[in-house]
Amino acid sequence: MKIDLDPSTFTSKDAYVRAALSRARDLAVQAWEDEHTERRSLIEREVSSLSKNELARRLVKLLSRPNRARAQISEAMRSKAKALRKKDVPVREIAAELGISIPSVYNITKD
Repeated sequence: MKIDLDPSTFTSKDAYVRAALSRARDLAVQAWEDEHTERRSLIEREVSSLSKNELARRLVKLLSRPNRARAQISEAMRSKAKALRKKDVPVREIAAELGISIPSVYNITKD
C-alpha cells in the first residue's frame, strides 16, 4: 500500500499532511475490511459443511462457561497457612507466599 500524493499539487504543507493521513486511514480501513470479509467467508464455508449435530455441539461448547481451575493445595501448604495465621500474619501475605487466593487462605484457616 502506497500513498500516491504529489506534494507540489497542494497549496500548503498542512493540506498535504491532512490528505496523506486521510489516504492512509482509507487504506487501513480497506485492508481491514478485506481481511475480515475473507475470514467471514471461510467461517461461513466451514459452518455450512458441518452437520446440525456437530454445529449444535460446537455452539454449546462455545457458549458454555469454562471449567474453573482450582488451586492444588497440599497438606504442607495447609499446615503452613494455619501456622502463619496463628502467628497473626496478614491473610494477604499468606496468600502471596503460598501462591493461592485470599479466599482459599480463609477457607483453609477457618477452623
